Amino acid sequence: MKSSIASDTVKLTTSKIITMLISLIATMLLSRFRTLEEYGTYSQLLLVINIIIPVLMFGLPNSVNFFLSRSETENEKREFLSVYYTLSTILSVFMGVVLVILTPFIVNQFKNPLIINFGYVLAILPWAKIIQESINNVLVVYHETTKLLIYKALNGILLLLIIFITQMFGLGFSKYMLLFIIIQTIFALYVYIIVKRISGGINVRIDLNVAKQIFIFAIPIGLANIVATINTQLDKLIIGKIFNTEQLAIYTNAAREMPVMVISSSLIAILMPQLVLLLKDDKKDVAIDLWGDASNLSYIFICFFAIGLFVFAPDVITLLYSEKYLPGVSVFRVYCLVLLLRFTYFGMILNCIGKTKYILYSSIISIILNIILNIFFSKLFGFIGPSIATLISLIVVATVLLSYTSKNLIIPFHKLLKYKELFYITLINIAMGTIFYYIKIYIPVELFMYEELESVFLGCIWGGAYIIIMRKMIIKYWNILN
Repeated sequence: MKSSIASDTVKLTTSKIITMLISLIATMLLSRFRTLEEYGTYSQLLLVINIIIPVLMFGLPNSVNFFLSRSETENEKREFLSVYYTLSTILSVFMGVVLVILTPFIVNQFKNPLIINFGYVLAILPWAKIIQESINNVLVVYHETTKLLIYKALNGILLLLIIFITQMFGLGFSKYMLLFIIIQTIFALYVYIIVKRISGGINVRIDLNVAKQIFIFAIPIGLANIVATINTQLDKLIIGKIFNTEQLAIYTNAAREMPVMVISSSLIAILMPQLVLLLKDDKKDVAIDLWGDASNLSYIFICFFAIGLFVFAPDVITLLYSEKYLPGVSVFRVYCLVLLLRFTYFGMILNCIGKTKYILYSSIISIILNIILNIFFSKLFGFIGPSIATLISLIVVATVLLSYTSKNLIIPFHKLLKYKELFYITLINIAMGTIFYYIKIYIPVELFMYEELESVFLGCIWGGAYIIIMRKMIIKYWNILN
């Protein structure tokens, strides 16, 4: 079991890096090729869909890892997958119908009449996203991460290609959205084929007993996801309500979390089935140690990127999105600090032992706080206020989840994660960030290259020095995972 963690994590991380890089490039191109109004419309459509998915899916996607990992026979896995995909398809189609009906309300909410032209996006994309995302957990549990890598890479490349096609032939924004939906539909349909082949066959089936078990586990997480999604998207909803479409476009890109959490998300996906089995066998000390070591390895890399992006924020925004998005620098820097909290999933252990109600409780606490802080901070700080509210609420929810975990496992709070090592990693990065911040100011490297290239050059030097400093610690945790 343990020998597969590191290798599977590398494959999964690679697939996520490819996907995220292609997604980032797509965002860069759309930001440049489309007007602020068009990109703002695109952002509003995705915002609505990302909010509605957890609301109507009842936490169903979160059940895959848990139930597949606990299934003892291939027949049990096939039975679960048959029920899962039947329920997912029904709910996601229903979701599309609801969004089409609500289109006039969405247009009125954002005061953007362009949305009325994209009802087909609201109808189809929720189903496509839900089905596509399910393949991650399925292929991880079946240890078929190579297939996942290929699937994600092909999807990303084709999505990137249609941006160039629409720009090259001057097809316009409407034609781009149509091609986008066609590609997403094809890849969603292919998921059914992949799952049928890898599991030995799935059918359209609703087993009430299996469905009941799934929903008992999933609904608390689903409710937590609803709250967490609203919590995460709340700042954009506030900005979309107070400011215009162009300003929402700026905020959306500034608040876009950089694709550095692929390491942690990959570790989470690979670790969860292993932790489920360890905790099922009452090996909680082993599970906690494994979680802590994996989290530290993740934090080593995420902390470096978060601080680096913070230091070079203006050049990063210019390089990624162009100078017209520079008014969002302060928001971007707040979200760099949010990245520091993405090194692990703080509800991991609670999820693995089936105590999903505590995840819900912590999410409710977080959103209540976030709503209050969003209203207060938007008036106090203006454009940057909602992002600060998001950061504070995420810190609170992380603390609450760890407290619940400590209580349920009867393990002291200070032993859940290896805080001493996390603090050491943070200090190293802050020190190096401070040094390179002043190097950029006082050493005129930009005389020989553009400002953005100067930041890339200094970032590479910084990264090389950092790897040398942290080399022993990286090797230590890597060996543990092996």
